[in-house]
Amino acid sequence: MSLRDYLDSFHRAVSKIEDFGFSETIDIKMEIRPSKQAVCKARIVLVDGSVLQIREYIDTKYKTEKVNYAYHYQDKDGKLIFRYDNAHHRPALEFIDHKHLTDDTITECAEPHLADVIDEVISYL
Repeated sequence: MSLRDYLDSFHRAVSKIEDFGFSETIDIKMEIRPSKQAVCKARIVLVDGSVLQIREYIDTKYKTEKVNYAYHYQDKDGKLIFRYDNAHHRPALEFIDHKHLTDDTITECAEPHLADVIDEVISYL
């Protein structure tokens, strides 16, 4: 997948929230870097006051790869609902891709697709 195609799919996934009328505000920032890389960020405030923050560092030089990502969803009071990420932890986790849950547990998961995260957020509304 080309970088342009990936960025288009990012916009389509985020637009689903707006198309369904679930967003109050959507702020998207794209930083295109040399060598077919990009940093994609979005902050979406939903109609119930909850917030989804998205951060992806994408490299498409040889293949499409999310080098680093985080999808952080919190309620209107700032309490975590869930967060997917591949950040390193101390002490180290036994897996890279993981999901943080409301009860402070961390579970292993496959690297999520943004469209699936958007669908999960919509299921909370």
